[in-house]
Amino acid sequence: VSVVEFPKFFTPNNDGINDTWAIKGANSSFFPTSQIHIFNRFGKVMAEINIDNPGWNGTFNGKTLPSDDYWFSIRLIDRNGILRERKGNFSLLRNQ
Repeated sequence: VSVVEFPKFFTPNNDGINDTWAIKGANSSFFPTSQIHIFNRFGKVMAEINIDNPGWNGTFNGKTLPSDDYWFSIRLIDRNGILRERKGNFSLLRNQ
């Protein structure tokens, strides 16, 4: 049984705490097929990450993105072919 969590925020300031945004409780062992997309408020894809990736670091094309709300869309397909789709939002927080 996999319990999947979606963080509500992350703080990419290289302090080792919440430096990336990644779903928790899921990996390719549970969900061999997955798609994770992160969007800005205008619907532009900021990142596509792999389920086994350590997470998104708050950059786009090598440039640091500002504090803002971002959205995610996740498609997880388990070993039995059952699809789970989730959408939501989270905050990227930076010290000003």
